[in-house]
Amino acid sequence: MIQRIQSIYLLFVFLMQLAAFFFLPDRLIYNGETAFVHQSYIFLIANLLLVVASLWNIFLYRNRKKQFIVNRVLLLIAMGLLINQCVGYFNAEVASTNQLLTCVLYMLTVVFLSLANKSIKRDEDLVRSADRLR
Repeated sequence: MIQRIQSIYLLFVFLMQLAAFFFLPDRLIYNGETAFVHQSYIFLIANLLLVVASLWNIFLYRNRKKQFIVNRVLLLIAMGLLINQCVGYFNAEVASTNQLLTCVLYMLTVVFLSLANKSIKRDEDLVRSADRLR
């Protein structure tokens, strides 16, 4: 069922990352230099994975184990991007508010992905307990 709470969390992740991809295209590298998403292959692939896989993950509601694994991979990618952005923000000589907003969006992405994982696990536990009663 698409109307579960983890689908809402994943939809928030999709919308935030899609908005950040188009409206906040510059990212900070760990040494404080600015790089655009379209210029760096690592940022491009990681951000496209976050956008596409989070939308795809919404429709994996029938296979909760696969949804949980994909969500964990997305969480690792988001954590890596968050750490890179925060380290770059603190190493930058002049950082703009767009860079801080990008850090906040990555933090919110990590929070929503964690909440989605928690909800998927709770659903899986509920299904297992119902299977015991049969």
